[in-house]
Amino acid sequence: MEEEKNLNLKPPKWGLVLMTIVAVLLSVYLISLTRNSWRVYDYIGKSPDIKDRVTVDGTGKVTAKPDIAQISIGVLTEKGTVKEAQKENTDKMNAITKALKDQFRIEDKDIQTSNFSVSPKYDWSDGRQRIIGYIVNQSVEVKVRNFDKIGEILAKAGELGANSVNGPQFTIDDPEVYRQEAREKAIKQAKEKAKTLADQVGIKLGRIVNFSEAMAGDYPIAYTLGLGIGGGASEKALPAPDIQAGSEEVVVYVSISYEIK
Repeated sequence: MEEEKNLNLKPPKWGLVLMTIVAVLLSVYLISLTRNSWRVYDYIGKSPDIKDRVTVDGTGKVTAKPDIAQISIGVLTEKGTVKEAQKENTDKMNAITKALKDQFRIEDKDIQTSNFSVSPKYDWSDGRQRIIGYIVNQSVEVKVRNFDKIGEILAKAGELGANSVNGPQFTIDDPEVYRQEAREKAIKQAKEKAKTLADQVGIKLGRIVNFSEAMAGDYPIAYTLGLGIGGGASEKALPAPDIQAGSEEVVVYVSISYEIK
């Protein structure tokens, strides 16, 4: 009886044969799949999803006149106490802001405080650090829409005590209009290039399967008025510098991919 039980535990021969057949077929399938993958990717070093495509580039440029000049106006004040430094700094900054609004008709929306800070000034002596005063620094960002007033604004800021004036940086308030025009030119150039290429190499273009774009802009060098730390209001009006807005070039780059029929 014991011997008969042991015989019943052994799997039938047809089961071993079936398992062997399945293992062989699976091995053949995997080998075939691997070889096919190698063949697919062995196409000039490219993946299969781009082997039947051609990609062309285009550039569109539009020259436009800036309509915004951005100027940063700041006042830095050093005094023995925070109260003294803050009062003098605030008085100068308020006078500058008032002149911008009253004299030059700059709207509230075009004047924005960009920085306000109070920090101690230290001195090292005998290996010890001690506070000898305080520095208050405040600046505003100004958008100027009337370019004829830029020189006068820069001069007036220095006259009223500004000792950090940077700008103007000329830009376009709504550049998307010019970007659309530049994009149209870039796409037209790319399509013409694709047609010429297809005729030269003897291929037929199919549908567009990919598109991308990038933008660039050239900006004039910013004018900088450095008056030095601690400078105060001048007794005489400062001369107004001659500022030229120039032009800005809006550039759009596109890349278009076609299927090859």
